[in-house]
Amino acid sequence: MEFFWFWFLILMLFLAIIAWPTWPYTHDRWVYRRGGNWRYAPSGAAAGAAILILLLVWLGLIVIALPWAAVAT
Repeated sequence: MEFFWFWFLILMLFLAIIAWPTWPYTHDRWVYRRGGNWRYAPSGAAAGAAILILLLVWLGLIVIALPWAAVAT
């Protein structure tokens, strides 16, 4: 499962970069034709998903480590 999440994270970061509206191939395409901040929606969604994955991974590592648990004697 961690293999899937790692590559999904890499994919989301890659999509965040290639969906940036200043790339030449994005001009005059469906979502990028609208003005304002709407053009940043695909890139922002991919970056948001990548940040969420990182956050959940780090929270999972904290829970697994259980730094507040007493050591069994």
